[in-house]
Order: sequence, then C-alpha cells, then structure tokens
Amino acid sequence: MRFLLVVLILSLPELASAQVSPSAPEGAAWSPTELRSALLAGISTQAERQGWNPRREDKARSIPLAFGMSALLPGAGQAYNRTWTKAAAALGLEAAVFTVWSLTKSKGLSGEDDFRAFAHQGWDPARYSRWLNDYVVYLTDEFGHNVSAPPAMVPSGVDFTQPGAWTDQERAAVNAFFNQVRAIERQVFHPETLATFSHQLPGFGEQQYYELIGKYFQFAPGWGDYPEWRASDGSFTVAIDPERTGAGGSKPNVSPTFFSYAEDHAAAQNLLRTASHLSSLFVVNHLLAAIDAAVTAKLRNDRISTSMTLAYDRYGPPSTRLSVVIRL
Repeated sequence: MRFLLVVLILSLPELASAQVSPSAPEGAAWSPTELRSALLAGISTQAERQGWNPRREDKARSIPLAFGMSALLPGAGQAYNRTWTKAAAALGLEAAVFTVWSLTKSKGLSGEDDFRAFAHQGWDPARYSRWLNDYVVYLTDEFGHNVSAPPAMVPSGVDFTQPGAWTDQERAAVNAFFNQVRAIERQVFHPETLATFSHQLPGFGEQQYYELIGKYFQFAPGWGDYPEWRASDGSFTVAIDPERTGAGGSKPNVSPTFFSYAEDHAAAQNLLRTASHLSSLFVVNHLLAAIDAAVTAKLRNDRISTSMTLAYDRYGPPSTRLSVVIRL
C-alpha cells in the first residue's frame, strides 16, 4: 500500500524564549528535561493555534456505534463522524419520506372509508340475490339449465346500509344468506361464453367484497342504477345478462355507478399501495445511512494517523513537527 507523508514544521520561537531560563548562557544546549517541559507547556497551545485538536479531530470512531446510531436515526452516525453534509442529507431524506408517506397513506385511508360507505349505500346484496334468482329462471327457460341450489332468501329486518348496527344474530343470518348466494353462483354460467361464474360473493365487509362488486360484471345488477331485467309482463329484458357484449366490446347493461365506483376504489388502493412502497424506503434509508456511517468510521480510523513530535537543534530553539500519514 502506498503512503503519503505530509510533514509540517511549526516554528515555535516564542515557546523557546518562554522556556529558556534568563540565566542560561546564550547558545547553551537544551537538556532532555527542558525539552520535555517545553513540549508539555507549549505544544498543545501551538497546535490549537494551527487549528488541530488531536482529542477532538482524530479520536478513533466506534464502528458499531456509528452503524447503530444511523440505523436508529439516519444522520446520527454521520454527525458522530462529523460528516455534516451527509448527516443533513440522510435526516432530510428521512423527513421527506415520512411526510410523503404520511400524506399518501392518509389520503388512501380516507378514500377507502369513502368507497366503503358508498358501497354500503349503493350496492345491495338483496337486489343482487333477486337478480340471481331470476337469472336461474332465465337459464332454465332459455337453455334448459338445471340449478339444484335453492333460491337465496334475504334475511328479514337486516339493513345492509348499516352493517355496524347489526346484532350477532343478524350477522349470522347474513352469513347464511351469502352461503345461499354462493351455492347458486357455483352452478350458473354466462350464455355468451358458456363459462361458469369466475367469482363468488365474498363475505360482507371483507376486502375482496369491496373489490369484486366494482370489478366483475356479474355483480353489476346489485347497483341501484342497473337496468330492470324484467318487463312489466314478467318477461326478461336484455339486462338479464350483465355480461352481454355490445358494440366495440362494451358492456351496455353495466351502469355508470359500477364504473365510477371502480375508479374510486382503484384510486384509493393505488394510494395505499404507494404508501406501502414508500414505507420500504424507510428501511432502505436506515440501512444505507448505517452502512455509510460504519464505512466512514472505518475509513477514518484506517486512513489517517497523526503524530506530533519535537524537533530541535542542539544549540537552537525547539520546533514542533506534525506528521500526517494518509493511506491511499
């Protein structure tokens, strides 16, 4: 390994004159005792005049401590190493990430509360089950398809717009009702594709419940503005099939509320996903800051070593010699 040796000669004429006894003959040699006294009395003062404090500037840094400080709070280990620009950058990044994460998550949670409340008011499980029961009749009449599951029976006295007010008995009745709905969904199909329903109605209030009612067209009849699927004479209209494909691949039976709810749901979920991704930046920032602090401390301890000695002429005043060894 190559070494760069920098030797600075700091002349101390005033130190010499201060330490020489007035009675000493001019040109007399300095004894080792006198030199040591001069060193103890004057070297620290002269070094401070040169802006160098060995105890403060060149004290070895604890690598584990530097790592741990920045792992807990980015910038703390950098401050311990006296790399102030890095300390400000790490702490500033932490504050910026926290601010953006907090605002994003708050907006996402607010949007989530909004679309859930909207779903409680706009999507009716009773209406959906009524359509599903009629859909079974439609498949039987038009295609001779037999469904063995009994019709879904809506529990009486249950207000689907106020789930927070349900009693345990009402909640159990809703669960039984949803099981009836799922039994039918497992046995019906789409006339255009002849494929069975891809999804079944999740439990009320589950995360998938709020997602699916605005994602798959089979759940569109549950929205209040879905077209009526029975005419006044009891016959079925084209709206009996929510999956019916129109011009350009459109779904003409699906109502605007279905699509607007889907957009609101997606926007809120995107915000929450973004907040989740931002939270990972906390870990990255803490880890990088900790590694940087540890590496900086190690380099500081390994790269630079200093020493200060007294150089003197046998018949002249002493001078301070500062040696700085830098490993390149």
